[in-house]
Amino acid sequence: MEFLKSNRLGLSTLVLVLLFILVADKSMLIHRSRLFAESIEQKIELGKDINILVLGIDARPGELTARSDTMILVSIHPAIQKAAFIWIPRDTRLNTPIKGSYKINSVNFYKGPEKACEVVGNLLGVDVEYYMVVNFYGFEKIIDQLGGLDLDVDINLYSPSSDVHLSKGRQHLNGKEVLKYVRFRSTPSADIGRTERQQKFIAALLEHISNPAVMMKIPVLFPDLIKNVDTNIPFKSMLALWQMKYLLNSNNTYSQTLPGYDDNTGECYWIVDPQVAKSVIDSVLEGHRYDVQEKP
Repeated sequence: MEFLKSNRLGLSTLVLVLLFILVADKSMLIHRSRLFAESIEQKIELGKDINILVLGIDARPGELTARSDTMILVSIHPAIQKAAFIWIPRDTRLNTPIKGSYKINSVNFYKGPEKACEVVGNLLGVDVEYYMVVNFYGFEKIIDQLGGLDLDVDINLYSPSSDVHLSKGRQHLNGKEVLKYVRFRSTPSADIGRTERQQKFIAALLEHISNPAVMMKIPVLFPDLIKNVDTNIPFKSMLALWQMKYLLNSNNTYSQTLPGYDDNTGECYWIVDPQVAKSVIDSVLEGHRYDVQEKP
């Protein structure tokens, strides 16, 4: 059951981001672009792997960059019509620091999404050319415009600074409450627990906007969606991805949080075995599943 749920959560992330971008008019979609050796359409035709890094950030108004709260490598394999969704804990320790920081979530902040693609590619042993950056901070207003969101809250949360007080159980949350819930990490599970809550939020949001009545509200959200999604994937390539029907079949998609362990040194690093990291995509596609928390 947890495995099937994880599959749906990983797939929900890509579908949600694609939906947000595809509903926007092409003339409104602003993205960074560069020359690729092969387009996504060519890769699909040739059966070559497509790797997309999804970065969830919490940039405040006026901020151009931010540390990534969520990092997901979406690895699509047209030759076998399967995809792997690898969730990378934000505290994953780098071998080489970026501006003095060894945590992988600092890469986007200091060097931008292109560098984040390079670092994640080196970690997982794949070529990552494409990225999607989603600003969750801007989703507070979007959630309110959608009428709030029903979520199963798994923790008791009290934040005097934001005046948010949540108790365990299923309840209806407004935008501010949702944002605080998905960013909260002051629990024993820390980053891993927050990643699970973010996955739960994305799945609930996708389910919510699939309601025809809610879908009617999406055009009103265009300005905020455009401000909060950035990608280097051309619009035509987005359409090509959208037409890959097997990505919507849970039997063809597999999710896995990058396994590792806390270093217990006070620095809160997530330590990953390099060999496991470089083999995790192929292993997951072959049906292998890892326990998220490994022994040192």
